[in-house]
Amino acid sequence: MLRTNKVTMQFGGLTAVSEFTVHVDKGEIVGLIGPNGAGKTTIFNVITGIYVPTSGEIFLEEKNISGKKPHVITAAGIARTFQNIRLFGKMSVLENVMAACWLREKPNLFESVLHLPGYLAKEKRSREFAREMLQTVGLLENAEDISVSLPYGKQRRLEIVRALATEPKLLLLDEPAAGMNPRESLELMDFIRLIREQYHIAVFLIEHHMQVAMGLCERLYVLDYGLTIAEGPPAEIKRNKKVIDAYLGVEHSDEEITGGSNA
Repeated sequence: MLRTNKVTMQFGGLTAVSEFTVHVDKGEIVGLIGPNGAGKTTIFNVITGIYVPTSGEIFLEEKNISGKKPHVITAAGIARTFQNIRLFGKMSVLENVMAACWLREKPNLFESVLHLPGYLAKEKRSREFAREMLQTVGLLENAEDISVSLPYGKQRRLEIVRALATEPKLLLLDEPAAGMNPRESLELMDFIRLIREQYHIAVFLIEHHMQVAMGLCERLYVLDYGLTIAEGPPAEIKRNKKVIDAYLGVEHSDEEITGGSNA
């Protein structure tokens, strides 16, 4: 589904990411972990077109999307969320999801301004599709609520649902469990599994919450100072000395790296 080949991102004389290679297969949930400043969000920004990689290539289903504009990459099938929730704060829950639906409807400016039948038909389809998605994820009862009035956990869900409304093949989640309590984190894990099964998509996520990363992901990549220091299933990663040293500075037990809510 997703493949990168030695992607490097430099800012002046600083190398934020060096020769990063990853593959995410259809239906997989894959995690990207590492200490603060390791380059994780930079990788997401390169994959989604916010940054143009200094070198290397990015492929979505064998189509080279390296250096494409964000809206082109979204249309190709990659959607993302952000570490800090970015909802349309003055719009309702339903309107937030409908806004994403327009990517596939491709509205005509002339039809939109004059509210011609073609535009009204597209708006109706978008509204119905958005309501169906909210029903699936348990947010339909909040459809008319202003988005920022939702509890924090529901705001996270809404941001994910809005990304799903673009009908992606691959969903990128940037620290979805950030700021959540243990109960909300467990609910989030179930939610991500649900959308993977419901919408038949692959998920690539950044996560600092080790219990979420270890409990949810089938494979993990670990970054440190822009370099990949480990890759494999969670059981191997949590015993990897390089990973333990990168997070904690000294050798610790398995329980210490997985037991806390944040690394």
